[in-house]
Amino acid sequence: MFNEILVLIFVSAAGIIGSMIGVGGGFIIVPMLVLILDFSMHEAVSTSLASICGISLSSFLIYARNRRVNYKLGISLEAFTFLGAIIGSLIASRLSCRLLEVLFALTLIYVSFMMYRKTEENVDTKVFRGGFPRLSFAYLSSFLAGFIASMIGIGGGVLKVPVMNLILNVPIKIAIGTSEFMIFITSLSSTISYHLQGVGNPYHKIIGMAGGFIGGQVGSRIGLKTKSHSLRRIFVAVLLCFSVLMMIKGLTGIPL
Repeated sequence: MFNEILVLIFVSAAGIIGSMIGVGGGFIIVPMLVLILDFSMHEAVSTSLASICGISLSSFLIYARNRRVNYKLGISLEAFTFLGAIIGSLIASRLSCRLLEVLFALTLIYVSFMMYRKTEENVDTKVFRGGFPRLSFAYLSSFLAGFIASMIGIGGGVLKVPVMNLILNVPIKIAIGTSEFMIFITSLSSTISYHLQGVGNPYHKIIGMAGGFIGGQVGSRIGLKTKSHSLRRIFVAVLLCFSVLMMIKGLTGIPL
């Protein structure tokens, strides 16, 4: 029972932070489950994806109510994300946990770099600008987002939000809301795929979804009212710490 309570707390906290900046929160959930609760990587990923379903659905409902979702753009990008998610989840179940941990650590480093470099306060006046080269790059990035998300248990927003905001010039609030809309579809498809393969504890997944929904309600409301610049800078340090721990665990096999 104690582990179940911790899962609920970890996921709720991840939901608050993730929903504020348009990401799923898997980069918090997975290392917490692996490093603190000693989940296997595969079980942590499956639980994380189920939790992200709750986070993204909850957040999407709030952003949609405030008209911060571009459905047309989200659906077009999600077609490629969905394909990447299915392929990624099938490959992940056939890889070793240690390899997944190294891949996850490398992804955390990338996430840290993107969060540090991103300057979202100055771009709210930009409007959507597509064009074939920009859209082609966005579609490719969406495929990679789904592929990575399903393999290592993140929501993919760390790639989707920068692509929409920096490449397609979508205002940041709309990029976040649209990202949550897309993340829900991606995480739901990956969760179903993992469940059909018998990966993960269904009870932990239900708890994770409940905690995620609670966290998403809180975080999305905060995100609509506040800037996340200072939060991202602090969070970069947290991500880097987790990436080092996961890299050590993946390369040496030492339980941390």
